[in-house]
Amino acid sequence: MAGPVAPDALDPHWVELSSLVTRVGANRAEMSRLHAERAEMCAEALDLIARRVAQRQAAHPGREIGDSIPLREVLAELATALRVGERTVSGWLGDGAELVSTYRATLEALREGRIDERHASAIIDAGVALDGDVRAEYERRALDIADTATAPELRDTARIIAARLQPSIVDEGRRDALAQRQVKTYGLRDGLSRLLLDAPAALVQGVFERVTDMACALESAAPPDETEDSDDRTLDQRRADVLCDLLLTGAPALGAKSAAPPDETEDSDDRTLDQRRADVLCDLLLTGAPALGAKAGLGSIRATVNVTVPLLTLAGLDSRPAVLHGHGPIDVETVRVLAAAAPVWQRVMTHPVTEEPLRLDVYRPSGRLRRLLNARDRTCRWPGCRRPAARSEADHTRAWEEGGATCASNLAILCKGHHTLKHASAWTVRHLGGGSLEFTSPTRRRHRNDAPAVVEARGDVGLRPPPWRRLLDSQYDWSDPAPF
Repeated sequence: MAGPVAPDALDPHWVELSSLVTRVGANRAEMSRLHAERAEMCAEALDLIARRVAQRQAAHPGREIGDSIPLREVLAELATALRVGERTVSGWLGDGAELVSTYRATLEALREGRIDERHASAIIDAGVALDGDVRAEYERRALDIADTATAPELRDTARIIAARLQPSIVDEGRRDALAQRQVKTYGLRDGLSRLLLDAPAALVQGVFERVTDMACALESAAPPDETEDSDDRTLDQRRADVLCDLLLTGAPALGAKSAAPPDETEDSDDRTLDQRRADVLCDLLLTGAPALGAKAGLGSIRATVNVTVPLLTLAGLDSRPAVLHGHGPIDVETVRVLAAAAPVWQRVMTHPVTEEPLRLDVYRPSGRLRRLLNARDRTCRWPGCRRPAARSEADHTRAWEEGGATCASNLAILCKGHHTLKHASAWTVRHLGGGSLEFTSPTRRRHRNDAPAVVEARGDVGLRPPPWRRLLDSQYDWSDPAPF
């Protein structure tokens, strides 16, 4: 991000806003510095707890003394003094210890105001399962991304970086998470309740996309006039209605056990009740048809799951993880199951170094360019916006009426709100090449935004041979059947 422009170089209309943005930026930097100080004090508090434990053990040699009392004493003291919960203080202590002992460069970036507390937390959380020998490289790449990304964007990308550096954490995480699948309900206010489903990410993403498509189909089928038959529900309300109708009227398919662990046989089912609830619920939502949409043909809408997977991984020659759009890295086993069942593949040709999508090869050429843009951008490209590309619009960076071409180098995905803002305000956008965009605000601050594929590849060069080189060097019999 570029620094502030001198007031005398600005249009007078934007001087006050520029001054306000400068003050807000300075305030954020000062808060980040204070958060760095708090992290060091929290690490000091943990050292104090360790000394108190050692003192108790020295005072009572030979006795079995736990260390929970010194910890609880410090947590209670800090929580009471700061008027926050002990769980909040516990989180501060853990993050502080990680920053001081493991992520020193992140701590310094926080102290300098380059990142904020949420960026630091994202780096810590995504790297928690990494081995010590890759953490330095992980931190370097994550901080490189943090300079231009929001905290949620960094959290997603940091998980992908961690998975690329240590692919085994994806499979380990899947095994742990699969055992925890369950369905819960929570009572809310005014007669509402919340249904919570924990299930494999690919299934949940497919459920959400299918329910959303059904809800959108109901909107398009509603009469345009305000009659008693019109549908003035919001998209969220229609999603909820479709979901309830699927669960109340549908029946699970015979494949309800498809989410069960792979070592189960047809004659055994040692799933817990929570796990069976989750599997049945996913099956209902992915295969059932809502009664309320019988006239709208909602039952014909199938789930859509978008996954970016390296060809070498799919062929069994590499272990680089695939990326589930809207979630993050997923395990290879799930990817191969999805690939085997996919009715259509979209083969995206990418640059061998930057991984920028360059060309799309599909059987049906209609909508070809838009699918290429969706593969490159994934979400609205406005800095900080995360609306999916499939529900956003393709914008001509240089307007068509001004001679702008309809091509990937002059198009970017923007959600409807940011598309409107770009055309109705003094914001400007410029393509930098390689899938990167530069947004310039009315106060003439510049914000770089890299396409996700470029961001995830940054720093890979030099760490190991590129995928295309490994493909050429591999000893592989191309007459063998595909491993999926």
